[in-house]
Amino acid sequence: MALISKEKKKVDLFSERLKTAMKDLTLQDMADKTGIGKTTLHSYLNNKNTPNLDKLAKIAEATDFTVEWLASGHIPNTNMTRVPHYDLVASAGCGALVEYENPIAEFSFSREWLQIQGLLNKTLSVIQVAGDSMEPSLYDGDLILIRHGEVKDGICVIRIDNDILVKRVQYDYAERAYLISSDNKQYKPFRIESKFEGDFQIIGQVVRVLQRVRNDD
Repeated sequence: MALISKEKKKVDLFSERLKTAMKDLTLQDMADKTGIGKTTLHSYLNNKNTPNLDKLAKIAEATDFTVEWLASGHIPNTNMTRVPHYDLVASAGCGALVEYENPIAEFSFSREWLQIQGLLNKTLSVIQVAGDSMEPSLYDGDLILIRHGEVKDGICVIRIDNDILVKRVQYDYAERAYLISSDNKQYKPFRIESKFEGDFQIIGQVVRVLQRVRNDD
């Protein structure tokens, strides 16, 4: 069993972090700023209760401290940006039915690297590739970094009805149509024209392979 010093145990208590965050504020001041009742705040300060996420957010907004520090005592690394890894597969094949779009993990990227790549402050996500239609550019199982936003060309993640695909996309301005093709020549290209009655959406552009499952050496 590990020994925990009294000083560390004190820091680990939310009540102590709340006292630090309040500084010279009285209970009434804090209640006015957060909309949280004095009785509830008193229970936090006496370590009889802890706030839920909603109340943590109100306390953070009223003070100079983050939700992460209030909840855990940890100071977030401001030089890193977190990108969610979503629980869906972009099919490099005939299509994968989308059932869930929940984040299952996070990747951390340095802000410096994102700036060099032109991705700082962009909306990003990570998903997995399934299938062989984009070989040799992408392989089954690769993890890819997606930049969301308006795009008309490049290797993109697209939605056609309930299918999520990763394909090479080329926009024909003259005919207002999208040419959808695969890097694996065994798969035939197809077009999405303006008269297409289904649901078509470009989710984002593939900007990086984060984890290559196949070693080409």
